[in-house]
Amino acid sequence: MKTQTYLKYDIIIIGGGPAGISAGIYAARAGRKVLIIEKYAPGGQLNLIGEIENYAGFKKIAGSMLAQNFEEHAKSLGVEFVMDEVASVAKSRSGFVVKTNTSSYQAISVILAGGCHSRELGIDGEMKFKGYGVSYCALCDGNFFKGKTVAVVGSGDSAFSDAVYLASICKKVYVLTKAKLKLHNYAEDELDDKKNVKVLKAAISTRILGEEKLEKLEYEQDGKRKTIAVDGVFVAIGRTPETDILKDFVELTDGGYVKSNDKMETSLAGVFVCGDVRDGSIRQIATAVGDGAIAGTNASKYVLLKQKKKD
Repeated sequence: MKTQTYLKYDIIIIGGGPAGISAGIYAARAGRKVLIIEKYAPGGQLNLIGEIENYAGFKKIAGSMLAQNFEEHAKSLGVEFVMDEVASVAKSRSGFVVKTNTSSYQAISVILAGGCHSRELGIDGEMKFKGYGVSYCALCDGNFFKGKTVAVVGSGDSAFSDAVYLASICKKVYVLTKAKLKLHNYAEDELDDKKNVKVLKAAISTRILGEEKLEKLEYEQDGKRKTIAVDGVFVAIGRTPETDILKDFVELTDGGYVKSNDKMETSLAGVFVCGDVRDGSIRQIATAVGDGAIAGTNASKYVLLKQKKKD
């Protein structure tokens, strides 16, 4: 029988966004051999962000440039990158086996940093202005629309919370919700006192319009097509963690996020987690980097302990 040959590493990191790269930097500095597997591009969803103004040390930087900086830093320390999609990850006698669509790898420890993806509206114009007027994070991008008119699309707590925040910095905020009646959650009730907020009930967003820049949001209400003039659209209809392959591997929350402790340890020894995919994260670049530092450090300690026991 032919023996399976694996490319071997101390630590394999699944996901090459800010959290994964930060984990790789800390692990590499601790002397570990590290591989990052990222299915899109180094930096992950940073590459989809136009400009960033809330990451310490940079008054303003393009998301793609910050992603490039992260990648170059990690590579300068010997971290290896593979652009591929992980198909499975499993426990083995000597550690863990990670299989991608094209190869198989073995590691003593694994760090889960696959992140999340924002749910999209799926309407005309959304992709055209994604990162250039259409945002999925009010806290990240709200300041770009200071003094301007924006729309928030969503019916949950997060949408109304986004509207509360945006109302403090924007000239006018429209909230388009599918709900016909008031839900009376704390954030929606708080909007009652905001004179610059208008909630549009039973409103279904249908199209985002504009030529050189985003100009209007079209929606359907009471069987009629209507439009509002806006400078930006904030989509708040939820996020989905990238954990489909982890359902039988580590313990997840009902929402699919990975459970962990403050050391970023998961329910399975040797497996760590960091960033947006972790339960409890506020899902910002700064917190992702912090999570990664903790995960990379503790995974390195785990590997060192295993290697000492083996010796």
